[in-house]
Amino acid sequence: MSSNTFMERRGVRKVDELVGEAGCLWRETPMHDVGIDGQIEYVDNQGRATGRLVAVQIKAGPSYFSSRADGIVRFRPNGKHRNYWASFPVPVVVILYHPDEDLAIWVDARHQLRSNLSADLQLPESQRLDAPAVLDVLSLDGELPVLGFDPQVLLKAMLQAANGSHVTSLSFLDLFFHGLTDLGHSVYFGMDLVDETVREKDLYLEHQEEVLSWGPKDYEFIDRYVSFLLAHDLVRLDFDNWRRSAESGMVAKFIAPLTHRGRALVDAAKALDKEFFPAPREPYRVLVQERWIRILFRDEGERLLHIEQFKGALRRHLNS
Repeated sequence: MSSNTFMERRGVRKVDELVGEAGCLWRETPMHDVGIDGQIEYVDNQGRATGRLVAVQIKAGPSYFSSRADGIVRFRPNGKHRNYWASFPVPVVVILYHPDEDLAIWVDARHQLRSNLSADLQLPESQRLDAPAVLDVLSLDGELPVLGFDPQVLLKAMLQAANGSHVTSLSFLDLFFHGLTDLGHSVYFGMDLVDETVREKDLYLEHQEEVLSWGPKDYEFIDRYVSFLLAHDLVRLDFDNWRRSAESGMVAKFIAPLTHRGRALVDAAKALDKEFFPAPREPYRVLVQERWIRILFRDEGERLLHIEQFKGALRRHLNS
């Protein structure tokens, strides 16, 4: 047996200990480990397992800290793990453990590798893994999940969550039901949805005299909206892509399929709509209906022409 085997076991035991202190579950990979030593699952404060997972790779030993400089420890994954971790369906966290110092530090490896697949991972020594930090790790895929499902309670929360005191205000309910698409099986979000909804509310609700100034609190409102969708398991969304866009100073667009909870919420709202406003009704006087999403051509055909020319050049290049 290699001494590295016993060293790695010390790292695994440390992670198991910290996850247990956080009241969550550690599941070690029993066989066919191809770069994932185990998974952490979030357990809520009532002891209910939630299904929120992160994957973990643990490296233990003083040698992994030999590159310490300016509060950063660099770690170079081998080639076979880079693509694997970057494409993994849940966050992949790399944990380095220094047994002599009883120091465990962590990094969101999937996030860093998606930004630069060939770079070394950079682990801040300040990003220590302890029991509270386990919950930070589990939050990498969005706000921690809330169990329990009551459609009317959710609809009330969506109605009350608004972006401030503007006359032309937006609520979570506005964004969700105005964003329904794909025959009501998915929800769309983008700043164009925000702009169009505000413009239409100004036009039809006669608030033209009010100008909606979009500021930091409104962007926080958008972040809270996306977190709400994830915490209540209403959509399937690549939250890491949302994070990377935010770090670039952008607001991401997405079309996210509804989960069974999301569809149940839509069905409950549809039933209430029929109760509040019995038939017959005009075609568009319906709460739940899809909106079409269009790709706009605003360059007077210049880009379309260029793509056609590129296709011709590509054919000639491939046939030469």
